[in-house]
Amino acid sequence: MLSRLVSIGRIAQRVPRVPLNIAITARVTKEHLCSRAVKPSVYASLKSFSSSTFVSRHQPESKVSGFDPSTYKTLAFYKFYDFEQDELAAFREQLLTDFGEFGIVGRIYLSTEGLNAQIACPESQLDHLKAYVDSKIKPRVGGDLMDLNFGTEHGMRSFRALHVRIRKQLVADGLNPDSYDLKNVPSHLTPAEWHEKLENYEAKHGKKPILIDMRNHYESEVGFFDGAICPDVDTFRGSIEAMNEICENVPKDQEIFMYCTGGIRCTKAGAILQSASGFDTVHLVEGGVTSYGRWIETQKDKESLFRGKNFTFDARLGEKITDEVFGKCNICGSPCNRYQNCSHASCNLLMLCCPSCASQFLNTCARLKCYDTVHDYLDKTTNHFRPDGPVLVDGVRAFLKQGEENMDKTHTSSERIVVGKQGEVCEHEHHRRMRAIEILGEPGEVLKEWARANRELPSNSTL
Repeated sequence: MLSRLVSIGRIAQRVPRVPLNIAITARVTKEHLCSRAVKPSVYASLKSFSSSTFVSRHQPESKVSGFDPSTYKTLAFYKFYDFEQDELAAFREQLLTDFGEFGIVGRIYLSTEGLNAQIACPESQLDHLKAYVDSKIKPRVGGDLMDLNFGTEHGMRSFRALHVRIRKQLVADGLNPDSYDLKNVPSHLTPAEWHEKLENYEAKHGKKPILIDMRNHYESEVGFFDGAICPDVDTFRGSIEAMNEICENVPKDQEIFMYCTGGIRCTKAGAILQSASGFDTVHLVEGGVTSYGRWIETQKDKESLFRGKNFTFDARLGEKITDEVFGKCNICGSPCNRYQNCSHASCNLLMLCCPSCASQFLNTCARLKCYDTVHDYLDKTTNHFRPDGPVLVDGVRAFLKQGEENMDKTHTSSERIVVGKQGEVCEHEHHRRMRAIEILGEPGEVLKEWARANRELPSNSTL
């Protein structure tokens, strides 16, 4: 096993820098036992990029308004499959029309690589969805497809509307597609098999497994598998770079374990590691952390190997697997695993924010400009919308897209209203995947801005 991956107990030690300037280090606290590969700041070199293809089509009418928003179930499925480029547009139209009939909302990505669906479906339509998948989708992707991967927590709708987009890749990896073979599929273990292998690996092999978290830094910030290496990256491209560095000197016959939210990133990463790097066996948990969380919930005699919260890319922004909390509120520093975006529209910063700070600072990031913009608007009007459009106060308005009023708000402690000026741009380039710590500093730093301005902190009663 790599010397830089040697651990003492469950806490990995700091290790030497590696060629791509990615080092495997640890957050050595008594709570957080996930080793972390630290990548130095390279944000200045990042460019705004979208691999989505815009297709100008008539959007079929969805019947989402005819379903009770409290009955929606969040689920996902994906399949890597060789589609022809010229069949994607028609498939897109078919899914928009047919899923719209079911009242389904969510995001579906199509590519010559396959399809990836993250959706929410009314409970009354689940049997229709399953029948549709069996009769319409499976035949288009070779006859087989993973089981529908349901989340562990459900509330209101977790998506606003249905979008089906055509992309160059399902998951952008930054590599030449000719350099790897997606048909070299990694080992997909059931949650029970995954749990057994990881739990007994050290006793059987005399060393700890190489277990890689293939998610972004903000995902592993709030939850992780015990003993995992959690690269400090912002994109899947960064995860691939980190994976290659971690495995650089590992014998090709050694098993590699990896995981992600629902499995798609690991399916691709595992295929790359096997086909491009020559590894014999890469294991992933079928359905990712989501399916493991659903399984472990039924195993009353077993302790979860995943700790904390599973971040999700929908309105829930996460689902609890265990009660442990590893993150800190970016505003005050209190223990927190609750993500939200700043409610100032031009900021929209993704941050960890405790319920107390969310209430005190009106769901903003607590910077004076953001707080003042939202506070002044809410203070001057209680009716944010009229039949003829939004209410404007000094050019500031509330933003609410159709369908958003019935979305899941279980992750917020209070009603979150997005406020801002149309077309106003934040001084920070958020397309560069800015981190909250880059904007706000260490927890507590943003509060000093109030002191420097001789401003008293707002009370929680301002909401």
